[in-house]
Amino acid sequence: MKRLHLFEFEDLPWVPAPVRDGGTDLLDLAFARIGFYLPLAGQLVALLDATGERALVDLCSGGGGGALAMHATLRAQGRDGLSLTLSDRYPNAAAIARVRALGDPGVTYREHPLDAFAAPADLRGVRTMYGALHHFRPDEVRRLIAAAVADRAPLALFDVAASPVIRKAPLALLPLLAAPNLLALGLASLLAVPFVRPFRWSRALLTYVVPAIPALFAWDGTVSALRAYSPDELLAIARAVPGGGSYEWSATSTGKALCLTGRPTP
Repeated sequence: MKRLHLFEFEDLPWVPAPVRDGGTDLLDLAFARIGFYLPLAGQLVALLDATGERALVDLCSGGGGGALAMHATLRAQGRDGLSLTLSDRYPNAAAIARVRALGDPGVTYREHPLDAFAAPADLRGVRTMYGALHHFRPDEVRRLIAAAVADRAPLALFDVAASPVIRKAPLALLPLLAAPNLLALGLASLLAVPFVRPFRWSRALLTYVVPAIPALFAWDGTVSALRAYSPDELLAIARAVPGGGSYEWSATSTGKALCLTGRPTP
């Protein structure tokens, strides 16, 4: 089965913000609690050491769980001077509140929408992304990487890796593969919502009265696995962008997590 770019509710502009935020809050709670991307922290550490950068500019941050967990891990490893700026096309109200509650001047969340294809000049540093790359089609991934290359910005993109099992399965088996995942994610959302902070009545109502958040979480989580890229696919895209030959690229996966890094060569 080739990569399938089915729709995700999170990408649709008409989806109400409380529903979209509820889904991303759940996703980021999971990523933060299980440390999904932390086994790949060495890739980001190596990039920071090679470039000398001390600022992280996170794009498509959503609830911020992946970026905040990675930043905390790097701080715990002694990188106290490392700043983090989070941003999103649809800024997440709960994430903004969580960042404010941290009281850390080195961690900020831009409250105005930011286009990942056009990071402003005042945001300099390593461009990161956690759990969002699969939302982009190959030509959009190319544009995203090309924008960083044009600005000579290092980048580290983390996401869910393509499943070898799904890639080897025939398309006819898709409903059988998807049904258990839809059910498991829907039930998981019902159990996890009480643990999301800060508490919001809208999140509770849209989970237990009108189950819009569980529906979004189950569907989008299942479709994410079908949209996911492999390391080889990302390397091929990165090397083909204009100016990509002047970058040093690396792509790897550990478990179900994926990372692409790139830095300008002298």
